[in-house]
Amino acid sequence: MKKHLQLAMMILAAGFLVSQAAVAQGPRLYRAQGNEWVQEISGTFSAGKTVRVKSSSGSIHIEGAQQNNVTYTIREHVHAAREDRARRELSHMKFTTFSSGDAVVLQADCEGSNQGSIDFDIKVPAQTQLVRLQTEGGAVAAKNLSGRVEAKTGGGGIQLDGITGVIAVSSGGGNIDIGKVGNDVEATTGGGSIRLASAAGHVTAKSGGGNLNIGWAKVMTLQTAGGSIQVTKCDGKIKAETGGGNIELNDTGAAEIETAGGSIHIGPVKGGVRAETGAGAIMAKLASGGAPFTDSKLETQMGDIIVFVPEGLGVNVRAAVESARSYGIRSEFGELKITHPTATMGPREFYAEGSLNGGGPLLHVHTTAGNIEIRKEPRQ
Repeated sequence: MKKHLQLAMMILAAGFLVSQAAVAQGPRLYRAQGNEWVQEISGTFSAGKTVRVKSSSGSIHIEGAQQNNVTYTIREHVHAAREDRARRELSHMKFTTFSSGDAVVLQADCEGSNQGSIDFDIKVPAQTQLVRLQTEGGAVAAKNLSGRVEAKTGGGGIQLDGITGVIAVSSGGGNIDIGKVGNDVEATTGGGSIRLASAAGHVTAKSGGGNLNIGWAKVMTLQTAGGSIQVTKCDGKIKAETGGGNIELNDTGAAEIETAGGSIHIGPVKGGVRAETGAGAIMAKLASGGAPFTDSKLETQMGDIIVFVPEGLGVNVRAAVESARSYGIRSEFGELKITHPTATMGPREFYAEGSLNGGGPLLHVHTTAGNIEIRKEPRQ
């Protein structure tokens, strides 16, 4: 009886509470390095359809596995010169686990500790329907889960991989790195970069200023305040916008593209394309087949434009250069009639118009200061 009472006192002194559904091991305190002390607590919990993890400070790592329960290890970090002071700091931390309906909840609060943090390492059944993770200031990682994953951090990075369900994640400023996803993805960061390998759904990615690097998805909506955007393949419609970086879309469906001051490289693009940059070159490769081509526009205020038109794609071209830098407009299509400037003084304006491959939807190409080239592209 006395030993059981002593163990209960140790648990309360460690600052954590565990529900009756959980089995927890007693805390283990050790000195990591320098003045850093770590208290480690492990336990097992009955599984639920939903797992929620919340921490005021620290990282969260969760992994799906072939098991029927929830297992966890938490590590409480504090800085102190001596063990007794470390224990005093640890007593201000609170760690709680409990179940509510079908939800399992793990919660940590270290606001009462100076420079303290609590890290989570959790394994759950891979088929858990919903995993919701939140930390005010640490990294978040999740992998091998078939349900929906929601993650939010005040400033740390986010890493996800092997997720079958829908993903919705946000960081106050850290990088977001996502591997293969079997559904829709929504990712937002205040200033970090976003990388996604593939997603079998709609991808929405927004950054306050970082780069966006997306591998493959069915549909994309991409926005960054100042970074570059790069896409390997998008099966359907894509919308990409940046406040000042370059945009490179390698194989896409219909596209809407805008950058305030970078270059644009797109193609092959199946369907219509509307691309605009405030100061940069544009190169677009059009493709025949796939989605029907629709009225399109390529426009830059300062830069050259090169367009590749394949055999079998009928378009009506209208091209204009307000102030040519050298040759103005060149074309590999004899059907395109080019109007050269007659004046030798002032802006050298060029115009071109014609029906290529039998004609079709309108392709408007315009640069305020630069040159335009219309080239032939072999049928894909």
